[in-house]
Amino acid sequence: MRVATQRGAVALGLVAALAACQPNPSANTVDASQAQTAQSVQMGTVTSARNVQVQRTGGNEILGGVVGGIAGAALGNQVGKGVGQDVATGVGAAAGVAAGSSAARAAGTANSIEWFVRLESGSDISVIQSDPVFSIGQRVRVISGGGQTRLAPA
Repeated sequence: MRVATQRGAVALGLVAALAACQPNPSANTVDASQAQTAQSVQMGTVTSARNVQVQRTGGNEILGGVVGGIAGAALGNQVGKGVGQDVATGVGAAAGVAAGSSAARAAGTANSIEWFVRLESGSDISVIQSDPVFSIGQRVRVISGGGQTRLAPA
């Protein structure tokens, strides 16, 4: 039972580590590729905003399912003997896959804000970033380059 508990703790630790990989869109954090490169700057005015959730895509759910399945199988294997043990191992693995995938999906979601900005040119854009927080009507700098756009106070 002790080995299964240790395996379960390791698996939960790995799934929790997925949460640390979640990016949080911010104007104050830029990609290293943007350092020492020219960025274009336009001026605009915030016209509205709404709360959004940023869902990270990729293999996190698969990894979470694999880790959860291994942990569930290890725990289920500690129950019963013979065919009962085999059934418990299978049920534990299935439950672990579901729990691990769900935990990874939750870890890959972050709250953010979609800002709608009217540029001086008259066109409208939207930018998703969590900070800084702006007021409706506030003038902002719209900084674009390297395939990314961010907002900063004017």
